Amino acid sequence: MSVAELPMINSCPESQLVVLSSGNGTHLQTLHYAIQSGVLQNTQISLVVADGKDAQSFVHEVGLPAKVISEKDTWELELRELIMDISPSLIVLDGWNQPLTNRFLSLPFEVINMHPASTHFVGNNAVEQTWTAYQKSLIDRTEITTHEVGYPKFVKKVLASRSIPIYDTDTLDTLIYRIQYHERSLLVQVVATELDINRNFYRGKVRDIISLGYDVLILQHSNRLSSFDRHICDIEWKGHVLNKTSVWWFNKTRHIVANHLLYHDGHIMMVRKCTPFKIEFVVRGYITGNTKTSLWTHYEKNEREYCGVTFPDGLVKNQKLPENVLTPTTKGVVDIPISPSEIVSQGYMTAEEWNYVSQVALQLFAYGQSVAEKRGFILVDTKYEFGKDSDGVIRLIDEIHTCDSSRYWMKNTYNKRFKVGKSPDKIDKDIIRDYVRSKCDPYNDPIPKIPKRMKNKVKNSYIKFYERLTNQPNDHTTWENPSIMDVYSHYFKYELNDVVVILSGSKTDAPFVNRMKSLFKENNIYATDYVLSAHRSTGKLLDLLNYYENPVTEESPQNVNIRKRIVYVTVAGRSNALSGVVACNTSYPVIACPPFKDKSDMLVNVQSSLQMPRNVPVMTILEPLNVVHAIKRMFAL
Repeated sequence: MSVAELPMINSCPESQLVVLSSGNGTHLQTLHYAIQSGVLQNTQISLVVADGKDAQSFVHEVGLPAKVISEKDTWELELRELIMDISPSLIVLDGWNQPLTNRFLSLPFEVINMHPASTHFVGNNAVEQTWTAYQKSLIDRTEITTHEVGYPKFVKKVLASRSIPIYDTDTLDTLIYRIQYHERSLLVQVVATELDINRNFYRGKVRDIISLGYDVLILQHSNRLSSFDRHICDIEWKGHVLNKTSVWWFNKTRHIVANHLLYHDGHIMMVRKCTPFKIEFVVRGYITGNTKTSLWTHYEKNEREYCGVTFPDGLVKNQKLPENVLTPTTKGVVDIPISPSEIVSQGYMTAEEWNYVSQVALQLFAYGQSVAEKRGFILVDTKYEFGKDSDGVIRLIDEIHTCDSSRYWMKNTYNKRFKVGKSPDKIDKDIIRDYVRSKCDPYNDPIPKIPKRMKNKVKNSYIKFYERLTNQPNDHTTWENPSIMDVYSHYFKYELNDVVVILSGSKTDAPFVNRMKSLFKENNIYATDYVLSAHRSTGKLLDLLNYYENPVTEESPQNVNIRKRIVYVTVAGRSNALSGVVACNTSYPVIACPPFKDKSDMLVNVQSSLQMPRNVPVMTILEPLNVVHAIKRMFAL
């Protein structure tokens, strides 16, 4: 069975949500699953007010506390009283179609709403208005907006928005589907931020990064295409194919260097957190390019010394270099070429770090060239990034040998085209880079609109490249983009090897449990918690223990990693039946950490934790921090 099938087993919530839901309750379901999967930690939905049948059905199915609107004339007054009793941290509107007056909005609680279109389009048919504007060629993209609700101005403050391109292959239905997909992740992001659960969100040039704690990051690869230090356009499926390409190469190059990959699905990657070196390690096998940092740009200006490397006279654009070279740049808003001696003297890396990483970068590139050649490609140049994890291990991070970080040419036509001075057949974003450069000064002028045929050409070339590289024809026909919640939940349920399960006997133990969870998180140990009394909830306790003893269910395919190391921490005083029952029904270690009120309470009740019967192995540690240190040593064995 799954934890989701144990509705009475609750963790200790700190934040209370109230959801006002109309229609099918899509956002309500998103929030519920985000809480269940742990994305929104220490949070519970304290009340759902529903006036739609689908939302009411979902509320009944999962057992959420609900209020159904019956009297239209008095509902707002009743709702005010309910909300005042709950004092929620946040009120979320889920397609709410009842009018909210100043009497309600004057309550001292934040109310937020998700609008499925630009704020220029209002009303229940805002998406339809957007689609009409697109068909009239007035717009080529839409956006979703999360905002704070006010009165009399409904949009009191925009909290977050996300731009969504409209593709020429879209229909109204596919556009609605993609809008709803993006709404889910944006809603969770905003709710987490407003609850002050997770402010560790960063949007980079092409990917979004979320810090989960425990030295784990989520990298969400977007469809954004960046060049000339600017955002150029969006390419459909780009994030998905580039993520899968990186994963393939990460797994193929572990014999050369350790990397940060932990788990992946679709366009999302979970990685080990590393402190990056602020250097991009650019390796080149050919002289080419048209950006400020490109080798050909500098060579054409008669510069023969570049990044500490001396180049001979007489080279022509797109020519193979005598040997592969490493030409590093700084990593920032603008990338600046830098020599190895400057990297060391300016404190970017030590000499030992530079020597190791530079050697590894050249090995990775040579291996990539060899594999690419066998598939009919030329790996022209690429960039690598490296960082150190919390244990001081240098790891390859970010991405590897994708069409975004690398330049690829077709091998079978290169020689013929080079001899007559033609540009090689390309499989990368150079197609769009060349177009932009032909239309404007890309570093100073506005970027022109990229034609759809050109964006489709790049999309198709990325997909065909990946399928040819990995020998997986038509793999893209099976692709789906999972939600962050699905990936997060799967990783912590099935992939993570070391897990602490905290079991408490009462909700009154919440402050003690939350303090302990904070200590575990500070030490990068994942801990989840449940409230279960050995006396009053024995059956559910045994179900939970069985779940962790036998984690392979219909939810968990046979080929996933089975969790190997679990430690139970039991938080119960007085008779402390909880520790003994757990120890008798698990093969994993059990540590009792009873929450005594004071020393007198400890002297009276500690014996129930210390004096366990034969073959009931319970270890007792009274100080929560010592529990954390003990488990940290156990996991290090």
